[in-house]
Amino acid sequence: MMKNTRIAISWVVVFGLGFLAGVFFAAWKLESAGPSSVSQAPVSGDQVSAQDIQKRIAGIERMLKENPHNMEALIQLGNDYFDTAQYEKAVEAYQKALVMDPRNPDVLTDLGVSYRKLKKPQEAVQAFRQALEADPGHVITLFNLGIVLRDDMKDYAGAIQAWEEFLNKAGDSPHAMMVKPWLKALKEKTGQKEGAEEKEQPQQRKPD
Repeated sequence: MMKNTRIAISWVVVFGLGFLAGVFFAAWKLESAGPSSVSQAPVSGDQVSAQDIQKRIAGIERMLKENPHNMEALIQLGNDYFDTAQYEKAVEAYQKALVMDPRNPDVLTDLGVSYRKLKKPQEAVQAFRQALEADPGHVITLFNLGIVLRDDMKDYAGAIQAWEEFLNKAGDSPHAMMVKPWLKALKEKTGQKEGAEEKEQPQQRKPD
């Protein structure tokens, strides 16, 4: 998917690790929003009001009545539904797009984020895992999977695994800088220590 440059998220002070994770969970989803090929030009600069998005939704819905297999339109419709907090409709639009491309990791990830908004973490995790089956290196999915596993499923071991894989692939990106302290805190919470696995390995025998 092309990045959605219409949305800029700025913040100064954030209280609580869970809230911080939630902010960037939504932020990254929006950054990965769908293709702009069916988007109408913004009315003012890069800012699009909810009313403008609703007008665009109506236009896309009319388009899909004539061509229900327009995948890009379905993805944009899902993105617009998400942006206007119509998460059930977003899920429906993404699912229709996935009928045409079942292994699209971007759409599967957006589907997972929508499920999380609907407080359906198990469905979210399933969508994320399907995305990773299609693209094991999909860093956005690993980032979001770790958040859902930690905050919603309380699967700390799974979250640690997801974020370790994320860090192996994300390099020194800004999101990696955020995940590192989250991962460290989670390991401390579960009694793990950095380098513990290496310490548990038996030492090689020295020659007598």
